[in-house]
Amino acid sequence: MRHATDGRLPAVRLCARAGCDQPVKKRTNKYCSVRCCAIDPERLERLRTQAQRNGRRTVLPLARQLSLEIWGTSLANPEAEIALLGEGREDVPRGMSRLVV
Repeated sequence: MRHATDGRLPAVRLCARAGCDQPVKKRTNKYCSVRCCAIDPERLERLRTQAQRNGRRTVLPLARQLSLEIWGTSLANPEAEIALLGEGREDVPRGMSRLVV
């Protein structure tokens, strides 16, 4: 940042990229342009290390998260197993009853 010597002029922020002496266009900006932001080696290195750190997170394999033992030995016909589980249940919305004729 450049500061005025007499204190009357506001501080002028310079671009954060090393070697660029252009002022930024807004007070909240860090770079003078999108191009400077895209080619800043410090920013690229920081993004690279962050991506590597996030890529190393351990993920549990699906086999440890979900057990498929509920089907037992009848893996040949899972629809039949579902039909057996739903046997005796009626397809009537909750709170309503089927009229017996």
